[in-house]
Amino acid sequence: MRVKRVLIVVSILLVGILLVQINQTSQLKKQHQTLKADYNNSKQNQSTAKNIISQPTVQKTNLKASQVRVKQFIDIVQNNKASDYQNKLRDFTTLSVINQLTNTLAPSVQNSTLAHYDVPVVAVNKQWEDKAQFLVITKSDVQSVAWQVTYDVHNQKVTAVSRLPLKGAFDNEK
Repeated sequence: MRVKRVLIVVSILLVGILLVQINQTSQLKKQHQTLKADYNNSKQNQSTAKNIISQPTVQKTNLKASQVRVKQFIDIVQNNKASDYQNKLRDFTTLSVINQLTNTLAPSVQNSTLAHYDVPVVAVNKQWEDKAQFLVITKSDVQSVAWQVTYDVHNQKVTAVSRLPLKGAFDNEK
C-alpha cells in the first residue's frame, strides 16, 4: 500500500512537471519566433549598412561625375544668355529649374557680349543617399558669383539652384 501511494505521488509530480513543460514550450516558441524576426531584421539592416559602407569608391566615382556635370551646368548658366537656357540646359535639369533661372536667377547684366566666367571651385557641401549639394564659385574679370546647387546623383539632374551672397564679389572692379 505504501508503494502505491509513493507511485501515485511520483506520477502526480511527473504529470505536473509535464504540464509545466508543455506550457513553457508554447511560450518558448513565441519567444523563438520573435527573436528570429528580430534577427532577420538586424541581418537585413546590417547587409544594407555593409552595402553603403563597402562601396565608397562607387560613391566617390558618382560624386566626381556629379561635380563635372554641375561644373558644366553652371558654366552654361553663366556664359550664355537667359533666352538660350531652354535649349542648352534641357539635359542637365528640369523645366521648373530652367524657368527659375530664366526668370529670377539670370545674370544681372545681360549685354550682347557677356563676360566670360570661369568655374574654379565646385565643392561638395552636403551629401545624402542619392543627392548631393555643391557650392560653386564662378569668377570673371569683374565679378565673382557663388551658387548652391542640389544635384540628384541617381537621375543625374540638377534639382535646385540658388545664388548666394558673396562678400567682396565686386572687389576686382577697377
